[in-house]
Amino acid sequence: MAVPSWRCPHRRRQHLGDGAEPESSRTMAGTIALAGRTKELGALLAAAAAAAAGTSQTVFLGGPTGVGKSALTSAFVQQLPAFRTLGVSGVATERHLTYAAANRLIQSARSGARGEARRTEVLPPDSTITAAGGALISATDDYRADAPLVLVVEDAHLLDTPSLQALGFMLLRMTRDPLVTVVNTEHLHETRQTMGLSGSVDHVTQLVLGGLDLAATRSVLAEQGVTNLSESQVMHVARWSRGNPLYITALAGTADAEHRIPERFLAAEVPPSLAEAVRQWCRTFSPGARRVLEALAVLNMPVAERTLNRMVPGADLGADVRSLVAGGAAQWIPAPDGHPRLELVHPVQRDAVYASMPSSQRRLLHRTAAEILASPGNWRHRIDALDGYDAPLAAQLTESARREERKGDPSVAAQYELGVATIAPDPDERSEALLRAVRLMVMSGQYDAALGYAPLIKAHAASATRSEVLGLLDYARGHDISAAEHLRSAREGFAGHSDEDAARASVELASLQRSIGLGEQSLRSARYALARTSDPQVIGDAQASIAFGTALRDGPAAGLALIRHLRENPTEIPAADITSLVCRGVLRGLSGNLSGAVDDLRYVTRRHTPGLTRRNHYESAIHAASCHFLLGEWGDARRALSLAFDEAQVSGRDVDFISLHSASASLYACQGRREEADADLAQARAVARGVDFGGPDFNIRQAAATADFARGNWHGVAAELLRALKDSANDGRAKLFGVWYLPLLGVACARVYDLTTATEAHEALAAVAPTGALPVVARHWVHGNILLADGQADAAARVFRDGLAVPPEGGEPVLHRTMVRCDLARALAFANRRAEAASQASAAELTFTKLGAHPFAAWCRDVLEDEGSPTEVTEAERFWGELTDRERETARLVGRGWTNKEIAAELFVSTKTVEYHLGNAYAKGALKNRRQLRSLMQVLGR
Repeated sequence: MAVPSWRCPHRRRQHLGDGAEPESSRTMAGTIALAGRTKELGALLAAAAAAAAGTSQTVFLGGPTGVGKSALTSAFVQQLPAFRTLGVSGVATERHLTYAAANRLIQSARSGARGEARRTEVLPPDSTITAAGGALISATDDYRADAPLVLVVEDAHLLDTPSLQALGFMLLRMTRDPLVTVVNTEHLHETRQTMGLSGSVDHVTQLVLGGLDLAATRSVLAEQGVTNLSESQVMHVARWSRGNPLYITALAGTADAEHRIPERFLAAEVPPSLAEAVRQWCRTFSPGARRVLEALAVLNMPVAERTLNRMVPGADLGADVRSLVAGGAAQWIPAPDGHPRLELVHPVQRDAVYASMPSSQRRLLHRTAAEILASPGNWRHRIDALDGYDAPLAAQLTESARREERKGDPSVAAQYELGVATIAPDPDERSEALLRAVRLMVMSGQYDAALGYAPLIKAHAASATRSEVLGLLDYARGHDISAAEHLRSAREGFAGHSDEDAARASVELASLQRSIGLGEQSLRSARYALARTSDPQVIGDAQASIAFGTALRDGPAAGLALIRHLRENPTEIPAADITSLVCRGVLRGLSGNLSGAVDDLRYVTRRHTPGLTRRNHYESAIHAASCHFLLGEWGDARRALSLAFDEAQVSGRDVDFISLHSASASLYACQGRREEADADLAQARAVARGVDFGGPDFNIRQAAATADFARGNWHGVAAELLRALKDSANDGRAKLFGVWYLPLLGVACARVYDLTTATEAHEALAAVAPTGALPVVARHWVHGNILLADGQADAAARVFRDGLAVPPEGGEPVLHRTMVRCDLARALAFANRRAEAASQASAAELTFTKLGAHPFAAWCRDVLEDEGSPTEVTEAERFWGELTDRERETARLVGRGWTNKEIAAELFVSTKTVEYHLGNAYAKGALKNRRQLRSLMQVLGR
């Protein structure tokens, strides 16, 4: 006979007396519940194994509502086909009915018992805990018969206290029974204490479920049909929900017919399903604790106990707060003054609690908060306590916004403007305040909050200000071409009415045009702004765009010449010139002055200037990481990227993730960490599908080329870079980033004997005006490889030696210099100067090993192995003579580093045919692998 089901958030399921269940049901539960919970499931299964061996186990599962306790338990139970299942759930309405839960459990056990069960009467309210516990032992013994038993107690915090105590008595007496008990509770400490199982008790373990990680968040969204989010969007969901599956699922429920989550999901109204879930959760606390929850939701910040006492007068704060902390609803955080503050654990809980409160109660609490808190921190509460408009307060906030903007703090100014947009009596004043607020949000990097107001901005009447704000919102989305069109329209609208507004729109346009790669247009827009402004910030940004635009047209050194007025010491540069400092750092790195670039860019990333835009920060972090990489400071490069990733998760655009993943992929590839490099490239490509300009594709192809270079896939390097260079939209980027990609292109083409393209790359490098050693060393590296491919080993060795002799001005280009040394060893080996070749190869290998550049260290070890003695040459010629024409074509292409897929395309055959020919070649040469065949082909080539 069936026993009553216990609650599962996804569906109610029927537990069968023998533990059996349809296979399809088991599969579904596992799919739904296990995202991010593999470790916890393993702990539960280990407890079940111990129970099956005769030692009972009790596992407490704690965590807030919706975190997935029931779903995990369901998946766990369904993996125990040999166990019988028995369960009971707490019911809020029965919390004060003595033994209500124990009686339900006894009745379930009796109705599902196999064979004749001992008759068990309903426990009267005056039963002792000992008697009640004994009755539970008898009932569960009859129910399980000879099978092991899994007992599930759901929502244990809602069980009446005597039932919990009786269950605790039962578990303490059944230590040698094949029983595993799972107790799910939101008030972990209180439940364990009531059951008499707190502290260190044998065979009792505790698991606290936290929020899901990024991968698990994506899995939960996919289960709900939301699969088209970029990585940054998933990160925002994870942060908004704190990884709580209930909140993630509720958010997914707001998706439209195309499975898209609303753009403003971070500021969206709480979904009704989530509000109701939190409302039910709040009811599990005492009335006093609920009043504290409401006060915390209204204050929306960490609160000192003194403030809480004034917000909730007459409450027993000690007991109420302890129950909230124990129940996972609130947490204490340290404060500099030594008095900790209390805050809600999840922002989503705050939103849902706030939404579930009657509006009159909210206004009353806001009025209390406005009286308690000092000015100016109380202005939000003054607004929320209003029943209508307030002109004097709106005027105060307008003045405060102007003051903060003059101080260079647009994020605070934006908040004041939002207040004006709420309470100003004049509708036109409210509209203009909202436009100003959204513009300031974007300028300060509050992209998600700004995008939340996009529908309201689109509904505004057409104006130059509206066009400017629409352009900034498109910038926040990563749609830079569309943003530029809106800003161009805004500039034209402002022209003739407000020179300062027109200049501001034009300098914003110039910044976007250079990101798109339009150097000449960026120059014109920046010069337009300079001619019409007296604002130091606009002047500084315009000068930076002029330098960048010039660099796109004429190369990095030409751009640097236009910002020579900056002081050498970054700490002496005023805030208005920060964008120019970023420009100098970037252009220094791209022209070879790596150390100077790091000094500039490190200062920008560490400087907490209120007016510092997010664009400056990410640009600085990524280019600083690239300079560290070229300097051989790979630990610093990874740290810079890690910090940038962390900040991007909070306030980044999707486009920022493309650059970050591309840079990360390059570093991973050069360390030989192929899987991580491929994963980063896949993420970058996925995000790039959502942008409307080609700059990100150029970055991705550079990273993909670096990955191919590290793998020795020379054709792949050339294919990626040449495909990027064929796009005329990349002409400016090609001029700007030449020092980064031209060495890879030149060397790779030389190694596949495409000497024409290699020579063009060498000539382009020679045209770069260097500000440090890097371009010069790189030029010698490419030139030496061209000579080596042409069979001029001695000449190549001379060129490589010249490259090693270049003074390390602007920082030692460790990576490129060591590449030169490795290839010098190759040239010496070809010239049969084996002792010197061994010395150079060993020195290069040592440096690469210190860097962690494992693929390149292997190249150094291969140098002498690939040379081949006279005996090896004779053996290679014998091998060649035994091959068929098709086998020779296949072996020749393997020697050039081609993959089977590339060989198949070249020879117009299938990859299976290529594998067949390779197998024959291996057999004829007694070869074990592809590497040996390639070495043999290189001996033949020499």
